[in-house]
Amino acid sequence: MLQKNRSLLLILLFLASCAVMQPGPGTQLEEEAHQFFINEEYPSALASYEQIIRSHEGDVTLIPDSVYRNAGLSAFYLDQTGIALNYLNNIRHSEIANAETQYALAILNRQIDNLSREITALESYVESFPEGEHIEKMRERLFETYAKSKNYDKALPLWSEIEDSARKDESLLNNYFNILKELEKEEDELYTVANELLTLNPDNTDALFFLASHYFYQAENRYQSEMEAYEKNRTHRQYAQLLKAFEVVNADFRKSLNYFLHLYSIDPQRRYARFIGNIYLRFEDREKARYYHSKP
Repeated sequence: MLQKNRSLLLILLFLASCAVMQPGPGTQLEEEAHQFFINEEYPSALASYEQIIRSHEGDVTLIPDSVYRNAGLSAFYLDQTGIALNYLNNIRHSEIANAETQYALAILNRQIDNLSREITALESYVESFPEGEHIEKMRERLFETYAKSKNYDKALPLWSEIEDSARKDESLLNNYFNILKELEKEEDELYTVANELLTLNPDNTDALFFLASHYFYQAENRYQSEMEAYEKNRTHRQYAQLLKAFEVVNADFRKSLNYFLHLYSIDPQRRYARFIGNIYLRFEDREKARYYHSKP
């Protein structure tokens, strides 16, 4: 009896080992799906990968991360945003999430306006794949998303890593300009960038307003200072100094006026009209001052 049971046990073990050794249909299907993916036959690849995923609905832990990744990328290449995100989100923190995965996640999350997840994918790409095919575009977009999310301290050092040619792009340069303003950087640096922006686009309203305000307050502060000095010491010498100072003040007011008039022609806001009116008051042109001060 003992011998019979031992023989039966050996037979069962043999059958079990054969079952393990035989390649199952899932393995064969994975090989087919992988070949479709390599050949860029993405509709067939996606269909095969989804068949594998459905076959393991009872235990998703049996689904290899590579299946989720390639299914998601196949859907991404087929412009199937929802399906792509559904699969790729399963492995976005996995070691198998390669450069193309993070690139796809960045693009897909931008499409659905999920800024936080887009930033996560961009950061993963930039930090983990500095030699990646899309590295320059990923850096530029990460800079933009940092600016958009008000992560100014992260955005500023990234600016120097962006290629020189891209830093001449008006949109990127405008973001850099606004970041400098938000971080209260030196006026001279802002002045330089504002002029670069106007070289790219003479109608850039951010640059126009900065320069118009820059010259207005430079002139107004000098005007107030010189007038105060003259009121304290009404001598011929002090008056001569006042007249000389007014030459510089008036030149700055004219620069400011030109910028504000240009700005007002683009976007007739009341606050621009108030500045223009105040400048005409300094030029003692009360008629024009009243005209602009009356603007709604």
